[in-house]
Amino acid sequence: MKFNLLFYFFALVCSMSCSSSEDINETPADIKTKNIMFIGAINQYYAFDSGSGHLKWSFSVANGSFTYSTAFYYNNVIYVGCTDSYLYALDANNGSLLWKFKTNQAIESSVYVSNNTVFFGSDDDNFYALDATTGDLKWKYTTGFNVSSSPIVSGEIVYFGSDDGYLYALDQSNGTLKWKYYAGNIFNSSSPSIIQNNLYIGNRNGNIYNINKVTGGLNWKVQLGSSLESSSPTILDGYLYTTDENSLYKVDASTGNIIWQSYNAGGYSSSPFVNENYISVNSSSGSLLVIDKQTGSIKWQKTIYSNSAEAVTTKSTVFIGGGGSNFIYAFSENDGTQIWKYPINSVVTSAPVIINNDGKLVYPSKSGGRD
Repeated sequence: MKFNLLFYFFALVCSMSCSSSEDINETPADIKTKNIMFIGAINQYYAFDSGSGHLKWSFSVANGSFTYSTAFYYNNVIYVGCTDSYLYALDANNGSLLWKFKTNQAIESSVYVSNNTVFFGSDDDNFYALDATTGDLKWKYTTGFNVSSSPIVSGEIVYFGSDDGYLYALDQSNGTLKWKYYAGNIFNSSSPSIIQNNLYIGNRNGNIYNINKVTGGLNWKVQLGSSLESSSPTILDGYLYTTDENSLYKVDASTGNIIWQSYNAGGYSSSPFVNENYISVNSSSGSLLVIDKQTGSIKWQKTIYSNSAEAVTTKSTVFIGGGGSNFIYAFSENDGTQIWKYPINSVVTSAPVIINNDGKLVYPSKSGGRD
């Protein structure tokens, strides 16, 4: 028995130390290009050369915004939701429309693709599963309110939160309910992260939850300062990073003990992106901050009026939409030097998705693709 417990302990430590937002996204065999960034804005979805900032293509809609839904790359297709109620499948090489699927309300949920199935939620209270090739509906599951929390698939189960206050676990093949957990308030855009059998998610009630992904039972919950509905937790090296309205937190992922809390007078309005050394996060006052992961101290910051946009960092470059400044930016992670910027006709942007020069996919914190 002692041997089994010791083996479990070392397996748990190993798994928690290997869950970087960048490193855990292995290079898919279907990657057709490198050095590309995908990002959404009002009425437009863009693809840029991530090294130079040159526009590769853009896709337009008449009335709608791509600023909420983070895209998913699968088999050289970009899948992304829009507030015009459509889920779009776009050719990743040229932005041409392959198919679209209409729901009954805006789509703010990010997308996850697994086993040739596209998973996402809609403000029409439904969670959808579509055939990734054709866009045909496989199944849908009706919750009690909007589904703007983003899904993640682990094993045979797809997990997501609803604004009815429940966290759901459904069989990904047919939508059968495995379990649901009631948190008491809305999840909004806070989305789950999973390490081994531990599912982590924040809620408007200010609690961060660790829930057993198999049974739906509560392992622990910790009350932080205020609502966590705008931030999805990131887990790295056994620690959980998340933001509420005023502070950035580093929490022991096993126990829920707070390691440090970094208050910011400008507040926080995005999920943190965490890598080996730094945390990139957006303030409510419009600044991009890069923060030391060990201490919580600010390394540098830039005021770009980012309007709750989320950052992604790869190869020592921070990518983020300026939104209020009408630009998309790339900055040096080391000192904040601007590498490039591109003008857009939008005051808000989605979080970027990057295929870096190694051909590795890098997703933002609120996307289930990061895991």
